[in-house]
Amino acid sequence: MAAIHPKGAVKDEVVTYFFLIRHTEKGTVQSAAQKKKGVNDVTKVVKKEGGQCNLYSTRGAPFDYVSVMTGITTAAAVRIAAEIETRGTVKATLISGIEIMAARVISGTSPSEKGR
Repeated sequence: MAAIHPKGAVKDEVVTYFFLIRHTEKGTVQSAAQKKKGVNDVTKVVKKEGGQCNLYSTRGAPFDYVSVMTGITTAAAVRIAAEIETRGTVKATLISGIEIMAARVISGTSPSEKGR
């Protein structure tokens, strides 16, 4: 039996997971090699769960990094958050969201030139 969706509803919306990551005291004294190993370990878990991720460094924000992940389930997101925190070097806040508007830029064309 097919699922019934309200008129105009999207059947399978893509959920994006945002991990807001902040160093703990232990994390602030890590070497660059230790940080890289931690990032690589988490990336392996994300790929194992079937997802993709991008990691962004921030400045002047209450978080040190933002990781954006797609292609994973809610359960996988929770498991990944736990994996991120296992070393005790960072704390992660998990936020999920769905895209409501996408800005699309046509290469070489400014938004004001599109209508010409």
